[in-house]
Amino acid sequence: MKNLILIVYMALLPVAGFSQFVTQYPELPRIDVHTHINNDYPGIRNYLVMRDLMIKDSKINVAMLINLGGENSIDSINDMSQGRIMTCISDYRPFRGLTHKPEDMSSSLKKGFAGYKIWHGPYSRGLKEGEEGIKYFDNPAHEPVLSAMEKSGMPGASIHIADPNGPFGDRGKWAADPVEYWRQIIALERVLQRHPDLVLVAAHCGWLICQDAQIDFLRYLLSTYPNFHVDLAATFQYFYLVDHENLRDFLISYSDRILYGTDISAIRNQSDIPEYIQRYNRTFRILETDDLVEGGFFGMNAVKGLNLPKEVLEKIYYKNALKIYPGLEARLNSLN
Repeated sequence: MKNLILIVYMALLPVAGFSQFVTQYPELPRIDVHTHINNDYPGIRNYLVMRDLMIKDSKINVAMLINLGGENSIDSINDMSQGRIMTCISDYRPFRGLTHKPEDMSSSLKKGFAGYKIWHGPYSRGLKEGEEGIKYFDNPAHEPVLSAMEKSGMPGASIHIADPNGPFGDRGKWAADPVEYWRQIIALERVLQRHPDLVLVAAHCGWLICQDAQIDFLRYLLSTYPNFHVDLAATFQYFYLVDHENLRDFLISYSDRILYGTDISAIRNQSDIPEYIQRYNRTFRILETDDLVEGGFFGMNAVKGLNLPKEVLEKIYYKNALKIYPGLEARLNSLN
């Protein structure tokens, strides 16, 4: 049945020009640590088909996904994905306080959850103007849960703190006010100061990736807090904003702290699979070649490829994730 589905999908793809990229490193599995498939079962099925097509067409194995949601369906997601999707507990509106309690951290790990996703992005996207609430990640109300995460070993999975703040003249629509942006970033550092043993992955490189000076601050955070990590989700389309060599140096120097991610949501329509394959391929071309790549996973800004060494790529693609998410290595090994 699986092969029949694959044949049907192949018939839908353009005969010529479908794959513009074949990886030099087919032996490296990829783990996408930042996805939002949730419990969308057609989306899970489409991911599996996409994965098979990418192996056939580009020699790329997107072996596993970390799903930042879908916690009420962990068993069915595991079964539907053939073990290739691990799920997180999550809080996407923590502005009134976290819904998960300290005691949930150890019990969730025992149930097989990979981490705790907290979306503490700009409060302006969660609170109405003038509305009272918890505005910053370092609010004392979060301390009991953060302490429980630290004690139990529950990793912070792609914690969203800020939104992208670009250079003068190109601030972007998300975080046009740099002062408010830096308040959010400093709140993140205060959490790291208070919880040195908390293993935390910041979504989108903490959005410290849209200016060269931001990358310098990210170097400082990674050098200062050894349990702090970042993912690359949704960052590729902003790489054109920073110096190419600065970015490449950063990714190489801190390759043991950076994880691959995309921010992909469920692929709901079969006809969208070719587009998502191209999106994934663009990110791998950016990381693996020195080509001029038209766009990232999102957006279409031209980015010069970074041509990272293989030993850097293998850390970013999967080795770092195996060290962070409980049960991930055993799961991956069981699939090979």
